[in-house]
Amino acid sequence: MRLYKYMSLASLKAVLEHNTMGFSLPKDLNDPFDFPTAPDVQDYGFFGSLTASLKGSIWAQYMGVCSLTRTATNSLMWAHYADKHRGAVIEIDVGTAGFLNTDTNAIPAHFGSVIYLNNPNMSQYADTPNSGPGVVVGELYNFRVDYYQQLQRLFLSKPLCWAYEEEVRVVKCLRGVDEDQPENESGTFTVVRRDDGSSMHAFHLPEGSVTQICFGISANPYEVHRIVNDFELEGCLIGRKRRGSYDVRFEPFQGAAEMIAGSQDWGDSSAVFSKVTGALWSPLS
Repeated sequence: MRLYKYMSLASLKAVLEHNTMGFSLPKDLNDPFDFPTAPDVQDYGFFGSLTASLKGSIWAQYMGVCSLTRTATNSLMWAHYADKHRGAVIEIDVGTAGFLNTDTNAIPAHFGSVIYLNNPNMSQYADTPNSGPGVVVGELYNFRVDYYQQLQRLFLSKPLCWAYEEEVRVVKCLRGVDEDQPENESGTFTVVRRDDGSSMHAFHLPEGSVTQICFGISANPYEVHRIVNDFELEGCLIGRKRRGSYDVRFEPFQGAAEMIAGSQDWGDSSAVFSKVTGALWSPLS
């Protein structure tokens, strides 16, 4: 199973240098509505509503979210998350990355499809978990399928306007992880403190997790050339724009000089596509 991550070239270099993937706390995400929310219905009363709010805050403090997507060719995603098409998309083999592991992920990738709604689902839960002991709020290291409905409400529900992202999430418990203690049951992390006071937990990926890299149509070819050479990358693709069309095509990156020389209008690219192999442009299973 392959999923994708859009990013700037600076972030790409950090991923390649350290072989890590970022997990953010929900409180640091860019959408204020993207916050763990427990049901808050009239029947709960004041204290029930307060308890639901407190639970959401605790989950937001200790659970890390890695946002991936099913598509590598969405122009809106390139504009919003890949530095206005100047960045890159990386393809991740989520099995190799450990993102399908039910023992180390509170929500593994194959259960992480985001649900897009006009309004949040605030009704009471349809059933009660019954397959094992209860869950400590903010301390869930492994996936509990009997709590899946609760986990969907907390971490996998977003406003409908975000549906173009086709997002898939991996959620890990970050409780106890800091600069002095980089490891817990979820894995090994490096904590990165940002200037704005937020933080990002860089999860250390197993070797071979990143299987393909594609650079955007506005990426500086000389910068791309340096990255490809510095990290000894093979099989990279780069976007090209066709005159008179909104289509974006991708071809193997051969080098900055070759790309500049061939920057004129280049017509149909079906021959190029027939030479590109790998899972990057194949339908996901």
